[in-house]
Amino acid sequence: MHISELTSENFRLLHKQAIGLAPGLNLFSGENAQGKTSLLEAVSYLSSGRSFRTSRDRDCIRFKPSDAPADEGRFAAAECSFVSHEVQHKVRCAITPTEKVCWVDGNKLAKLGDLWGVLNTVVFVPTDIELVRGGPELRRALIGELLARTSRYDLQVMQRYALALRERNALLRDQFSTSNEQFDVFENQMAEYGAKLLTARERMIRHFAMLAQEHLHQLTGGRDRFQMSHESGWPRAAGLPKECLSDDNPMRSELKSRLLNLWEHDREADAERGFTQNGPHRGDVAFSLNDRDARTFCSQGQARTIALALRLAEVEVLTILSAETPVLLLDDILGDLDQSRIERFAELLSKRGLQSLITSTDASTIETRLPVAAHFRVLGGEVKRIGGFA
Repeated sequence: MHISELTSENFRLLHKQAIGLAPGLNLFSGENAQGKTSLLEAVSYLSSGRSFRTSRDRDCIRFKPSDAPADEGRFAAAECSFVSHEVQHKVRCAITPTEKVCWVDGNKLAKLGDLWGVLNTVVFVPTDIELVRGGPELRRALIGELLARTSRYDLQVMQRYALALRERNALLRDQFSTSNEQFDVFENQMAEYGAKLLTARERMIRHFAMLAQEHLHQLTGGRDRFQMSHESGWPRAAGLPKECLSDDNPMRSELKSRLLNLWEHDREADAERGFTQNGPHRGDVAFSLNDRDARTFCSQGQARTIALALRLAEVEVLTILSAETPVLLLDDILGDLDQSRIERFAELLSKRGLQSLITSTDASTIETRLPVAAHFRVLGGEVKRIGGFA
């Protein structure tokens, strides 16, 4: 998979323009606050229908002068032409202060979920260190996005579990009697889809962990040992036998039964808090580095290397399950990495043969260490090719 042309209009710092991209590594250099990250954000938005920098779509609309009407005529748009399985496609997203609309090959999408898996990207940004040190929601999202991009069925399972969970939480907030039969209805739905979600996560994490371990081994020259494990969101005191997370149907039936018992037991306590305190939505992924909790004991450089290994493993998972390489988006990736790890990363990147878009304030360092196919300069929201890829 590779993008041949990217068009932007009023997207964050970017002006209206179209640029052609090389199949290999595309370098975007320039000072800070000129629009380099905005460009990666636009590509990522076309992949997922949302920003990796903000939860508010309207923040992606280019700033207007203060004397202009607040929302009048404001919009942002991004579009790209790309090749997938040797077929040319086009995806476009447009944002106004009140809505967003996406199209694939000229067809307007009825729901955002239809965009997942069309244009696959993997994004590495400096804040990815929080995958290691931050809250569990980031690690849940990592695994959830992999499931959504590689299986329409797993995406629907996650959506249906989330819908049933919202309904149960609404009952809890509205202080319905915990004997109300509506709890049974929504808890049955949560158990049905929650059991499927837990087994899908377990399967994905096992696969993902092996690839991440391999990449960390390569990046560190075998000096660090890395492990990942699934934390199901189940109360530790209650215990959840590992075999319950098997894909085996009898075990899934047992898991569904245990989930139902859990939520029935928790109703009174959940009603006091106004939310469902246990279940797959509270799950996590535990990271271990050299037999110690990586979330607590790893250094800044080690955390950065783990994050990079996770993103490279994400590339591998998408490549294996979709039979095509994703587009890799790398925003200022060299911070906190020593020379040996940068060299190993460069070697891994050159072997993959995938399209990459990388930003940096130090173009010379990138060009001496990575195989740059095209070099673009970004200044004041304008992007201009200055080298490579005729």
